[in-house]
Amino acid sequence: MPEQDRANALLQEGIERAKSGDIEEALRMFDQALEVVPENPVVNYNRGLAQQQAGSIEAAVVAYRAATEIQPQFMEAWINLSQALKLLGRFSQALEAAEQAVQLNPAEPSAWLAKGNALRGTHALGQAVDAYRRGIEVAPADGQLKVSLANTTRELGQVPEAIRLLREAVEEHPGFAEAHRDLAHALLLNGDYREGWAENRWRWGTESLCNAKRHQAIPEWKGEPLTGKQILLWDEQGFGDAIQFVRFVPWVAEMGAEVVLEVQPQLVRLFETVAGCNQVIARGGAMPRVDYQASLLDLGGVFCSEPTSIPNETPYIRVESEPKPATENRLRVGLCWAGNPCHDNDRNRSMAFETLRPLLDLPRIDFINLQVNQGASKASIATGFKESLGNPGDFFESARLVATLDLVITIDSSIAHLAGALGQAVWVLLSYGPDWRWMLGRDDSPWYPGAKLFRQAEPGDWSAPIREIRRKIVDFSTEN
Repeated sequence: MPEQDRANALLQEGIERAKSGDIEEALRMFDQALEVVPENPVVNYNRGLAQQQAGSIEAAVVAYRAATEIQPQFMEAWINLSQALKLLGRFSQALEAAEQAVQLNPAEPSAWLAKGNALRGTHALGQAVDAYRRGIEVAPADGQLKVSLANTTRELGQVPEAIRLLREAVEEHPGFAEAHRDLAHALLLNGDYREGWAENRWRWGTESLCNAKRHQAIPEWKGEPLTGKQILLWDEQGFGDAIQFVRFVPWVAEMGAEVVLEVQPQLVRLFETVAGCNQVIARGGAMPRVDYQASLLDLGGVFCSEPTSIPNETPYIRVESEPKPATENRLRVGLCWAGNPCHDNDRNRSMAFETLRPLLDLPRIDFINLQVNQGASKASIATGFKESLGNPGDFFESARLVATLDLVITIDSSIAHLAGALGQAVWVLLSYGPDWRWMLGRDDSPWYPGAKLFRQAEPGDWSAPIREIRRKIVDFSTEN
C-alpha cells in the first residue's frame, strides 16, 4: 500500500474511533498517520479534535496550531483553535484565531460565533453583539448564534431583548434544550418565575446535564398531597444551589411528608440542621423506600410563582460556633473573591485577589480568609489574615467560622449562600450581567434579607463596587 493511502486509512480509522468514544485508540491512529505524513494538516486537525473531546485542551491547541502553521488557509482549524483557547481563558489569543477565520471566509457563521465568544470573554460585550449579528446575517436560522446574541444582550442588562431573541430561538428550534434553559434564566432574572421554572425543566436535555437526572424509577413529586408519604429530595448542581433551595424542606415537611435529603457529602452535616429533615444521606448511600422524589431546584416551581412568595426567613441553617474573639471595637469580616474555576460563568463572577486590596487597609477590621482554592494560602501569607478557612471539606465547619463574623464580603459563590442561609450580614459583589437569582436594579435580595448587593457599573470592572463597599463599611463599623 502506498504511504499516502496508508496514512489516509489510519486517518479514517482514527476518525471512526473518535466518533465511537475510543479516544486513546484514535490518538494512536493519528500518531501513526503522522509518522507517515508528519506535515499533514488534516491529521493534526483531527488529532486536536480528539484531544479536545478528551478534555486535553492544551494538547488540542498544540495540534490545531500545527495544522494552521502547515496550512494557514485552514479555516476550520482556526475556528477550533479559537474555541480551545477560549476554554483555557486565553481570550485575546482566541480572538486572534477567530479573526483569522473571519478573514478567510466572512460567510462562515461559525467563524463569527468564535469571534463573538472570544470578545465576550474579554468583556467587550458590545463588539460581541456585533459579531453575532454579522453571523446571523449570514445564517439567519443558526440557533446557536441567536442564543449567544441573546445571552450577551442579557449580560448587558437588556433583559426584554434577550427574552425576545430566546423566544425566537425556541420557536425556530423547539427541541433546542439550551435555548429553553437560557430563556428560563432570562425570565427568572426578570422576575417571571412561573414561566421561568417551567422552562428551566428543559435543563435536563442540555449537554451538561443530560445524564445528571437521578432516581427516575421513583415517581416525581409535582405538588401532590404528601400526608403519610416519604419523599426524597436531592441536590443536582453546585453547593450554592443546594444551600439556596434547601429552604423549601420545612414547607415540604409541613405537608405531612417524611423528608429524606440526598446531597453531596460536604453538605450532609450542615443539612442535618435544617428543620423538617428526617434523614440526610450522602450521594451514593443506601436509599430508604420513598413514595416520591424531586430535585431541590424544582421545588421553586412548586412553591414560588413570583419573587414575593419566596420563603426568606433566616436562619434556616443553624450551627453552634465558638464565641467571637474579644476584640474591642474591631469587626470580623470574611472575604471570598473567587469561586469554582470550572463554573461556566467564573470569568464574570470571580476576581483576582489584588482587586480587594483597597479594602485591606481599613482600620479596626480583622479580615478572615474564606477562600478554599489554591490561591488562598498565598493570600493569607501576603496579607496577614487573622484566620483562614483553609480547605475543611465540610460546609458545617465553614458555617461555624462564618457564624463568628460580623460581615461577609464575597463574590457570587457558595459562601454568599451559606452566609445568607445563616442569617449573617453578607455583601455580594455582582458582575454587570449577574446570575438570575440576584435579579436586576436592586441592592437587596428576595432570597436573603441579610444581603446587600454591589453591582459592577461596567462589564468586567470591579472598581465601582469596591469603592462603594469601602465607603459603606465605615458606616457599618460605626453601627456595629
